[in-house]
Amino acid sequence: MRTISIESNGRLEKTAVYINAEQVGKIKELFINLDENGTFDAIITYENKQGSISTKQLFTDYLDDLIIVEPMFSEEEAMDMQLLTIESSGDIEETHVLMNNEELDGIMSLMIHLKIDKIKSNGVLGFFKKSETLGTTSFKAEIEFRNQDGSTSIEGIF
Repeated sequence: MRTISIESNGRLEKTAVYINAEQVGKIKELFINLDENGTFDAIITYENKQGSISTKQLFTDYLDDLIIVEPMFSEEEAMDMQLLTIESSGDIEETHVLMNNEELDGIMSLMIHLKIDKIKSNGVLGFFKKSETLGTTSFKAEIEFRNQDGSTSIEGIF
């Protein structure tokens, strides 16, 4: 079972991605789409240690040569962030979603899309330098819940 955590304040430059508790650098794209009908898409595109771009299934593929970086946030800074954690074996039935270490119930769908098309210099997700610039980027993260009264609501994650 693999664990992915995304820590953020809602701004791409203040976002860190952790796989099995280690912060990953040089992520180009992260796409996670889950729904109650069985949809389970989880893809990561990253630059590996050899400088090649790899695209893998996040929960089932071997993630070779990930670039592991030092944690971006201090414990004090992390207190002002939201932490979304997904634990999965790659099977939707064996997937758990937690927000700030509390399991979420009533999820109808969850969608996260982080994408960085270009970064000047050696930028990595969560480790931007002031001189670096982003090209086309997107950061969308939302959950649709089924409420106890049968109604639905959509909430931003971060």
